[in-house]
Amino acid sequence: MTSRLDRLNPSILTRIVALVAATLLLALGAMMLVAFRGPPPHSRPMMPGEAAALLQGAAAPAGSWTVTRYQSDPVPLVEPGQMEDRRGAAQVAALLGARADDVRLMRESPPMRMADPDREAWPRPNFGPDGMMLHGSFLLARRTTDGWQVVQARQGANGRWYAITLSLMAGIFILLLLPAYWVARRITQPIRQLADGAATERPERADPLPLTGPPEVRAVGAAYNHMRARIADYLGERTAMLVAIAHDLRTPMTRLSFRLEALPDGPRAKAQADVQEMRAMVTDLLDFMRGQGDGAAQVRIDLSAIVETLADDLADMGQDVAVTHSSRAVVRGDAVALRRCVANLIENAVRYGGSARIALATANGRATVTVEDDGPGVPEEAIERLCEPFYRGEASRNRETGGVGLGLSIARSIADSHGGRLDFGNRRADAGQGGLRASLTLPLER
Repeated sequence: MTSRLDRLNPSILTRIVALVAATLLLALGAMMLVAFRGPPPHSRPMMPGEAAALLQGAAAPAGSWTVTRYQSDPVPLVEPGQMEDRRGAAQVAALLGARADDVRLMRESPPMRMADPDREAWPRPNFGPDGMMLHGSFLLARRTTDGWQVVQARQGANGRWYAITLSLMAGIFILLLLPAYWVARRITQPIRQLADGAATERPERADPLPLTGPPEVRAVGAAYNHMRARIADYLGERTAMLVAIAHDLRTPMTRLSFRLEALPDGPRAKAQADVQEMRAMVTDLLDFMRGQGDGAAQVRIDLSAIVETLADDLADMGQDVAVTHSSRAVVRGDAVALRRCVANLIENAVRYGGSARIALATANGRATVTVEDDGPGVPEEAIERLCEPFYRGEASRNRETGGVGLGLSIARSIADSHGGRLDFGNRRADAGQGGLRASLTLPLER
């Protein structure tokens, strides 16, 4: 059963635009809420009556005003960034019942291009009975018999405004984080499945990708499934054609063997050797192409028994083959195919390196068969090509020094079909350990 969102199934563009629009609307709503319904960012301004009360010893008005009082002998001077407001001083003096010359008021200078408050042209809006408001910071001084009584006041920020603003920002962030993560996951999960499917070693054997997600991703998934099906059909046709050709070649080779019996002994032996080489090539080709198929039914197999049996058989034939370490490892697979895979690795080591040292170890749910030889090794640039069909590390095409070039290809194909992998690397020549190391890794049966 599909959900309502799956039935709607908006595109990636629509989802991103909707998320951005929701973000902008929530941010705009929060800004409007703070601007029109929240407290001001600063505490309210101070009225002249409240400033006059400070000179009479009253406490600072409610809010975030900071007031400092002190006594000064000389008259306070105007500091940089300040201006003297004689009109405001006269208004405070009138409220105190003092002379205008006995009161000084220094305020913050207005921004550039603004009129001087002392000028008659300065527009004075009606702010109430006091006629003005004090913002920012100011210094108010009154002459007394002992000098000047000074009051410095500074308007601070409104902590409540910051608390509300930061709380709204954090709430919007948390409110949008979960939907954004959900939308991003809905978009990226099908793309990740597509990437995983394309990264498989044998995509033509993998199951078709589920067509989920936005329409763009579903279109890409459908194209990938169609491509995978075409590759599988192409490989199937190629395999069937090569198997048929290789199989049909056996009949003329058999007739040719009978006809060679009429030749003299010398030429006949050489011709028979060529025919045997051709038969071996056809057999290897058939084994390689059969390895591209689905294989036989898989059963539980004791991998250590296969390794030890192969080593004993080759040692009995006079080959320098030995097992240096063996751990019991049970895997699931085709016993005949796995035996052929390990045998190809050992025979390759004996053919090119003169010996084979085999070790079987288990770790982290996987079994690893390592085959090492004492040969010259392989150039680093050629290691990746060792499993290419018909590629041989030995340059000549002599059957005495090498095969057709399908043995390692067959081994890798068998390893891939069992969910394992086949790796190659040169041993450490600087430590006196020359030669090639082949590692077959297979998952253990659970």
